[in-house]
Amino acid sequence: MWPLIILLIFAALILVLYFLNLLLPVALFTAAGIFAFLFYKFFIRKFDPFEAAIIYRFGKFHRVSPSGWAIVIPVFEKVGYVLDLREQQEQIDVPIISREGLEIKMHGVVFYYISNAVNAALGVQNYKSALTDMITARVRDIAGEFSFTQLLINIEDIAALMIEQIQPSIQNWGLTINNFEMERMEPPRQVLDALRGKKVAAESLEAKKFVAEARRVLTAALGKGTESFDDRTLAYLYVKALENMKSSKMMIPAEFMDVVKSGAAGGNNLAKGMISGSTFNKALNMIGDEVLKESAIGKSEIKRKIEEIGTNAKEENEMVQEEEDNREVEESNKKVVAGDSADGNVDGQIGEK
Repeated sequence: MWPLIILLIFAALILVLYFLNLLLPVALFTAAGIFAFLFYKFFIRKFDPFEAAIIYRFGKFHRVSPSGWAIVIPVFEKVGYVLDLREQQEQIDVPIISREGLEIKMHGVVFYYISNAVNAALGVQNYKSALTDMITARVRDIAGEFSFTQLLINIEDIAALMIEQIQPSIQNWGLTINNFEMERMEPPRQVLDALRGKKVAAESLEAKKFVAEARRVLTAALGKGTESFDDRTLAYLYVKALENMKSSKMMIPAEFMDVVKSGAAGGNNLAKGMISGSTFNKALNMIGDEVLKESAIGKSEIKRKIEEIGTNAKEENEMVQEEEDNREVEESNKKVVAGDSADGNVDGQIGEK
């Protein structure tokens, strides 16, 4: 019943418009409205002010659409990628091994943005994972050239020079790094194990080297009175001095805060005296000064090592690529020989009996 009523109303409306000579204008206006709606629905794409869109035409890259409204022709064109041009950040957690073999966890964050949308979309499969993988690999390579103490003391210069070196490579992916910061370093696992016991396990060669280094530095800073300290106290004082120098980069777990007291329980006068706050802080500053004398490295030396690592990595990549090319040539030759054997042809000649 209702459809019939609606149809009658619609017919009456058309008759009224016809007698008033308004049928054609209204029809044209309605058609224009329908066309505008369909055009907006199927042809218009809207992108936010911070976005850039990669447009394909007939399956090939055609253009980069800026923010705002853009016309994308259905069937013939499609939006391949929509990229965020704002500054982005990625957390990077890297397990590394220092020059003396200590296992360290470094936690950093990289701030970057897309400077070339085409390269970011078409120049690399996944620019985020490519960036983090490159930084992770380079941090591991560089860490092996420095001791744990050198890494901690010079971490800002190492991070800045490393990014300066890899910047040209990531620009091929349409990326630019604004800043890379190593937020913190966890004390080496072997050192934490040493802090849990009064003596370092005999099989832990890396920890024994670390404790020996700590003993040498503490003796130079505080005198021969530290020779009676056990391994646990030595390791704690050394690491605590490093934390005091770089409090924002490394923190000792709370479970080890009573090590000095337990180390002083054996009757060592110097350790007992260190329990008082002012003496303890003064001792840490003295140890820190000694560490700086030995572990601070100039930017030129850090840059030289990083450039050397980059050159070695480039040569290794070239060697790997050459081996892959040779392997492909060998496989191609084998296929040619196999094909010749199957049809009786050798080097393009028909075999003769």
